[in-house]
Amino acid sequence: MEEEYWERFLKTGEIRDYLYYKGMAICKKVIDSYESGGSSESDCSDRHGACGGTCR
Repeated sequence: MEEEYWERFLKTGEIRDYLYYKGMAICKKVIDSYESGGSSESDCSDRHGACGGTCR
């Protein structure tokens, strides 16, 4: 499917079609990562990793 979006971009040259292509590539990476076990990081990060404080 990724190739289909690339071919569309090559025909039109439109930025929108390129972004669809890049979106498919990113989506594929995420799916592959998820299917292979993915990351063990927490889904609730405070931007300093899974642990840490805000130091306020």
